[in-house]
Amino acid sequence: MRILLLRTWTTNIGNGFIDYGARAMLERAFPDAEIVETGGYPNHAADTAALWGGTRKLARMTGYDRGSYESPTHPIRQNTVNVSELIDADLAVLPGCVLSRPTFRKYYDTLRQLRERDIPIVVIGGGGEEYDEDERKYVEAVFDALDIDVLLTRDRTAYEEYGDLVEYLYDGIDCSLFLGDSHRPPEANRAFDVHTFDKLEEPDIDEASPSTIIRPDHAPFDEPYHFPVGERARKLVGLETPLFEVENVFVSDLVTDYLFLYANADVVRSDRIHACLPALTYGNRAQFYFDTPRANLFDRVPIDGDVTAEPVRFDMDELEREKDAQVDALEEGIATVL
Repeated sequence: MRILLLRTWTTNIGNGFIDYGARAMLERAFPDAEIVETGGYPNHAADTAALWGGTRKLARMTGYDRGSYESPTHPIRQNTVNVSELIDADLAVLPGCVLSRPTFRKYYDTLRQLRERDIPIVVIGGGGEEYDEDERKYVEAVFDALDIDVLLTRDRTAYEEYGDLVEYLYDGIDCSLFLGDSHRPPEANRAFDVHTFDKLEEPDIDEASPSTIIRPDHAPFDEPYHFPVGERARKLVGLETPLFEVENVFVSDLVTDYLFLYANADVVRSDRIHACLPALTYGNRAQFYFDTPRANLFDRVPIDGDVTAEPVRFDMDELEREKDAQVDALEEGIATVL
């Protein structure tokens, strides 16, 4: 069996954690399958071009404007090739927080072409960004148009909101919780904490901690067509301290570099969910500082306290039981569409 793993875009390094974990999950469920990864960055770049009318030169050349930006069939999106469209497969898997207008707007034309070739689409570790009525109608329309019948969610909210859209549903966990199956970083030669904040100002911590605090940024790549990221994005959300004016700043183009930090930190404090989850997955402590519906996924994992109030750990034995159950559900769900 050949499975297409439809990666998203690592402009946010957390997406890379989801993709790594999704592959590890698939390998556990189908050890004899050929897993072919293809990137969603072409779709992401086209989406940004559609948003901004491309560069001013592109806008002049094409005549496209932002008026039709929301349409998944925007000409700029349809002009984009995704490698998955050029590969035959038995199944396509889309992982992560994809139950949203932004993701389906970007990926819709690619997914449509896969379905026209009778390739089933399965969503694993699926979650949403918002759950209002308009978003619900949008997701429902996409599931109906693409005949998506298998959904393994990553949080209870997605399970309850979108369960009636599919034939096979599982109340699952986030793909990144399988990271430890695919990558074991080496041990660090010193102690450190990690603080990762790009939405809120870094909090003052009173408790004793290692002398070293490393501060990763999760946006190592500039967005296509100069969409604001990095320092510019920090300014847009009102952060006053420029990233590179604090000590021990870390930016890398390697997902495994970030995993090294999260696997070795004593405590990870962050306003990013996918800074906390890798640390917890490797058995370390983490505390989350942000109010978002996406944080509902913490309700589906075995932790020893309130992750928003104090550093907590996973119950690693219970985590393994949850992962085993998710692999079983993945096998069962995919059997319904093949």
